[in-house]
Amino acid sequence: MDTWIRSIIVLLATGFVGFFGAWQASALVSARGVFGPTIFQSFSPVSSMFAVSLTIGVASIVAGFVAKCTTATTGMFILGFSLFAMAMKLEGMQELVMSNGNFNVLVLEAAFISALVLLGTLVVFAMGGPLKCVSKPTEEDNMAKQLGIAFCISLVILPVIWLFATTPAKGQVLGASAVGGILIAFLSRQLLSSMQPIILFALPIACGGLGYIIGLLLSDTSPASFAQQKISSLLFPMPIEYAAGIIIGLALGLGWTSSHDENTVPEIDKKVAP
Repeated sequence: MDTWIRSIIVLLATGFVGFFGAWQASALVSARGVFGPTIFQSFSPVSSMFAVSLTIGVASIVAGFVAKCTTATTGMFILGFSLFAMAMKLEGMQELVMSNGNFNVLVLEAAFISALVLLGTLVVFAMGGPLKCVSKPTEEDNMAKQLGIAFCISLVILPVIWLFATTPAKGQVLGASAVGGILIAFLSRQLLSSMQPIILFALPIACGGLGYIIGLLLSDTSPASFAQQKISSLLFPMPIEYAAGIIIGLALGLGWTSSHDENTVPEIDKKVAP
């Protein structure tokens, strides 16, 4: 398939999932009547859960078809963009503070979105195929050890958020999450060369839940503390913002560090002149 045709497919798919994610964001309405920022503490949690699940489900199928003609990392970027478009429509952490929301519930929400992202990632990789630049596992590779390394790598997202998310502004939290995803991609290339990065798209989001617990131990979440800027930066990203930034950053990082042509479409043989 020609490069320009693949580029058009990627652009159309990105635009579609972005529109769909922004559209579904209207289902997440807070107690004060504005969009967002959470699923379980919205006016209608069931509708919010369905909207996020539908967004990830539709985006993963679209991303899977794109992955078949491009790469799995391109497909994951498209999946992440659907959540990015949704996150841009939602209010941030300050809305949760002003509506007296419960930050403890965010731990469960992070686990919920992490599970959905894992399912979506499995769909994309099942349709698009594994990354060619990842070597096949050998008998010496221990699955438990690799999962432990993946967990440790995923924890990198917490110090990155702490360092780079200096305010709860949308650009700050999404950018910091994306930087964390890029760093996780670089580390996975060095430490997990024989493991497909499927779990790495979901595990850092779950680690964000651990960040909420640490943040609650370090600071108060009252409106007065927010006004005095005494809330821990680990509480700044909401779970959907975590997911959007991490998936996009990880997909970009894996693409930049790929040492192999991931295109699964065979090239046309060239005739060599005698």
